Amino acid sequence: LRDVGESLQKILSKSSIPHAFLFAGPKGTGKTSAARILAKIVNCESKNPPCEKCEQCISIDRGNNLDVIEMDAASHRGIDDVRILRDAVKLSPVAANKKIYIIDEAHMLTTEASNALLKTLEEPPEHVIFILATTNPEKLIETIRSRTTFIPFRKAKPDEIVRSLKRAASGEKIKVDDETLSVIAEASDGSFRDGIKILEQLVAEELELSKDFLEEFLHKKKAFNLDTFISLLVKKDAKSLIEEIGKFGVKGVAVESFLGALLMRLRKSLLAKVGVGADEISELHKTDLIRLIELLETASKDSGDSLIEELPLEIAVIGWCGEDIGSTSSSRLEINSPVAGVATGRDGSRSTTPAIHDLAQTEISGTPGQSAPASMEGEGVNP
Repeated sequence: LRDVGESLQKILSKSSIPHAFLFAGPKGTGKTSAARILAKIVNCESKNPPCEKCEQCISIDRGNNLDVIEMDAASHRGIDDVRILRDAVKLSPVAANKKIYIIDEAHMLTTEASNALLKTLEEPPEHVIFILATTNPEKLIETIRSRTTFIPFRKAKPDEIVRSLKRAASGEKIKVDDETLSVIAEASDGSFRDGIKILEQLVAEELELSKDFLEEFLHKKKAFNLDTFISLLVKKDAKSLIEEIGKFGVKGVAVESFLGALLMRLRKSLLAKVGVGADEISELHKTDLIRLIELLETASKDSGDSLIEELPLEIAVIGWCGEDIGSTSSSRLEINSPVAGVATGRDGSRSTTPAIHDLAQTEISGTPGQSAPASMEGEGVNP
């Protein structure tokens, strides 16, 4: 978060503060927390904000500040919700310098709601600052993005998560060594929130805070094992792959989440094969990886519309394992081919089937059953 802090510091050091920010980045990277810190800096009663001691800072931390309004766009995404917000924006702050509106998951707003919000973003009252937080900035309409100050967030590095966990452990007087925190940080996949959740669960269940125990605990906690699934893909073991997919329902695994994680791992291997990063799936060649990724991409697109969520993935892995699932497309090409319907006899000669013969007659003469024109006889056309 150092880069984010430096960017905000430069912006806030200016005489005029932007009226709208866009915080964008992966989940759990501190977007909403940074928005609250920004609210404290703007409204702090001290000369060196945020002091964490004044009424504004304390009430923002508690979540009961009347002038800092957090709105979840995932559950308030309609045009009526935005109209209510537009009416409320006109009111002056109750006790703070500025009214701060934090709109989380802003990309979930409908197009109509986004357009309704746009007018307020173009001409906001002087006492209002908007902070839009999102994991998918590309889903926001371009006109909203162009009217906000963009602050990018990235996945946290393991050492950054370790520092964050140390502060949390120190505040709660939890004794835990650096090795254990490092294991938690690696399992968090760049998310501060996930790191804190793992630590909270360990403490709540009074589990052992050691590296060896934690590694075993996290392995059992995993809803799915990508390494196992990838090794089965390498072996092209269709039966075992289908059995693994069948366990998703019992373990509560969403096919979309699984495919996302699997495609990320395959992408990493593909990039490694052209010299970018380290290769973790050396058993598969580049062309094989591309074919597998294409099959899984298709499964990912089809899963949302399928009556059975797992079915597109099952079809993809069966096709990958060599069951000719994709032969229908080649069959269509053969049917449309000029040589389609040509049967090969025992002596190696070829003859046209009656159906294809009738079709050929139709295409040549324009009328079913009509013979080919005399001018075409002897030109290689089989009547």
